[in-house]
Amino acid sequence: MAPAGGPDAAFAAFQYGADAVYLGMQEFSARADAENFSLDALNEITAFAHSLAPRRRVYLALNTLILDREMPAALDQAARAADLGVDALIVQDAGLAGTVRRHFPNLRLHASTQMAVHNRAGVEHLRDLGFARATLARELTLDEIRDIATVDGIEIETFVHGALCVCYSGLCLYSSLASGRSGNRGRCAYLCRDRFAAGDGAERGDGAFRFSMKDLALPGLVGDLEAAGVDSIKIEGRKKSPLYVAAVTNFYRRLLDGPVAPADRRTMEQDLQSIFSRPWTTLFAAGRDNADLVDPDYVGHRGTPVGRVEAVSRRSGRTLLQFTTGRPVERHDGIQVDVPGSDRPFGFPVDHLFLAAEDRRPPREVFESHAGDRIEVELPDDAPELPVGATVYSASSQDVKRRYRFERPKPGLHRVRRTVDVTVGLAAEGLSATARLAPRYPGEAAVEASISLAEPLSPARNPHGTEEAVRRAFEKLGDTHLAAGTLTLDDPSGLFAPASRLNDLRRQLTAALEKEREAALSASVARICAELAPPVAAAAAGAEGAEFWRIKIDRPGVLDAFEPADLDGVAEVVFDIGFSDPAAVCADVGRLAALVGRDRVRLALPVIARAWDTEALQASIERLLRDGWARWEISNLSGWRFLPDESLDLCGGWPLYAMNRAAVRQWLAWGLSSVALSPEDGRNNLAALLTGYDARADVTVFEDVPLFLSETRACAIGGGTAPSECGRSCEIPLVSSKGGETLQICRRGRMALLNRAPFCLAGRLDELRALGARRFRAAFVWRPYEPAEVRDLWRSLRSGHAPTPHTVGSFDRGLG
Repeated sequence: MAPAGGPDAAFAAFQYGADAVYLGMQEFSARADAENFSLDALNEITAFAHSLAPRRRVYLALNTLILDREMPAALDQAARAADLGVDALIVQDAGLAGTVRRHFPNLRLHASTQMAVHNRAGVEHLRDLGFARATLARELTLDEIRDIATVDGIEIETFVHGALCVCYSGLCLYSSLASGRSGNRGRCAYLCRDRFAAGDGAERGDGAFRFSMKDLALPGLVGDLEAAGVDSIKIEGRKKSPLYVAAVTNFYRRLLDGPVAPADRRTMEQDLQSIFSRPWTTLFAAGRDNADLVDPDYVGHRGTPVGRVEAVSRRSGRTLLQFTTGRPVERHDGIQVDVPGSDRPFGFPVDHLFLAAEDRRPPREVFESHAGDRIEVELPDDAPELPVGATVYSASSQDVKRRYRFERPKPGLHRVRRTVDVTVGLAAEGLSATARLAPRYPGEAAVEASISLAEPLSPARNPHGTEEAVRRAFEKLGDTHLAAGTLTLDDPSGLFAPASRLNDLRRQLTAALEKEREAALSASVARICAELAPPVAAAAAGAEGAEFWRIKIDRPGVLDAFEPADLDGVAEVVFDIGFSDPAAVCADVGRLAALVGRDRVRLALPVIARAWDTEALQASIERLLRDGWARWEISNLSGWRFLPDESLDLCGGWPLYAMNRAAVRQWLAWGLSSVALSPEDGRNNLAALLTGYDARADVTVFEDVPLFLSETRACAIGGGTAPSECGRSCEIPLVSSKGGETLQICRRGRMALLNRAPFCLAGRLDELRALGARRFRAAFVWRPYEPAEVRDLWRSLRSGHAPTPHTVGSFDRGLG
């Protein structure tokens, strides 16, 4: 499956072998700043794909979190996708997924990688919810993928190429909390691709690109993925050019169809790298001990290496770079050279190219050179010092551009057309016609329109010719989105109707039908939105209920300094068992219960549970269930499979996102007793969610919210300890080149990046209460707090005082 950031990229993908493309429209796409598709462009590419043999597929990515006020527009987009017959929706938002599943059963649902599904249990639950395909987290190993692919009843999709985020997709709040640009809404500011200096007192601007990931590239594992039972391999790149899409699609198509000669494979790799490429990595596909993940020295496009700097010299007023090229170079190509100390390689166009002579004759200017030639390229006036031995890259190639040309169909040639059945009546006083669009799936209403034209009609000289004239007139549907179905003529008197009037009748009828079709679609969306209104009973319960506080911890002794009065008003203490030693977990829980009371304790599953975590986690769960612990918090879709007993009380924690009331409603319908509203949300959207669901929705008041959760740890930066051997805990202060102060925490082989200033809305408690909030959360997790520190923080929070420093995230500015 290939990316299509715009129509040209889609046409290029299909020409070079894509079985399917995925694309976004102007809203609700996880690549909001890609070109994206208009409705007309989506119509055209869907019709084009379905016209090919074999039939190709189009998947619409509605894969962002949707604010409450945006749900009508998102459902309208889904309704239009269903109307056009796109092959699937790729979704992240639970509210959208559940609503589409109920109301548009003709639309297949694919779970976006933004849903952070990373284990067999999560995939099994997606299947149970009705998803047709799961796009797995990029961090999985081949062994994990191989096991997951044996799950029946759901297709498995994995990424094989493209940009990587240091964080699990869907779990990154860095851009959102720092700038209001939510990665979960397609507006990531890419703050991770910055320099970070490590250590107390570090100066901004120093340090390495410690979180700037290399690009995923798994050409060597395509056969293994296919043998493992993977149904679809996916290429990232909706912000890339059509040229890139053509080259990368061709590369993986050839590998799938194989075998490919080594020389051809190397040429295709170099072609692709010259268009756009960071250094490549296999991430963890070949094993979790890979430490070759990050490019700490440079960001952005590098190109394909073609040589090394041999000399920089002056001649005839020109500064010339000399190197022996490993690939053809011609005028108007682009060259880049690594420059130590710079964030990016130095790039420039080849305006003047010289071929060095073997003897003492002066180099001669040429238009093109060949692999193996010793060449000189004129440098621009602003060129920095280029050290001898520095790598020279081909960063743009005219030859490559010529090699991956593609064709575009004639505009207007391809349209999705809906079959229309027409009845035409001829009577002495005039003409009439009725058109009908039959429903295509349960719940879809038929659409009808009727038109009459007053026109005295006389008997036909050739009654048999009337039917043919009517047929010719009503088959002229080229400028509509309709296709001729059955045509019935009601002409008992054998009348004649002029062709001009039949054409008028057709034009007015099709216009009326299109208008009715649009009205029916809008009415359908309005009905669905009305059904999503929260129950009145929920609002009443919230207004009458007492204030409810949850405290969440991940170490059993963190509340040891609490006094009995500190627990007044605390309904629950949630304990994350993910960091407990499985052999000690029951003792840890018992210790907490002795301190706060068994009736207050709720246990939480970790957000991430990889294959190597699962056996121990399941053993811990079984022990705790045997001990009678029946209240749990889950923060990933896998939680339902780890805790399948329907008698258990399950609540939802971050990141089971609830950014709209449809999502809250859906999580509750799927069995949760309450949800945690996202800490990245803003005031206005929170107010909407609390309208009707204040008794079932927790608002986070304090937490060291992970800016991201990652399998890439400090030990992977520049090599070092194998990740599977990294069991230590570490805490590394960082400062970015922009001055952002963060804390890198590693615990039990997993890394979180925290803001040094915790997220805190304690100073807004009265405002939150005025918005309708009745349930609050304070989480003391990840950061190694001392018990007395937690006690003092808790007392301040309860009294409405926030610590200094702190951040309110996007609470005031809201999310764009």
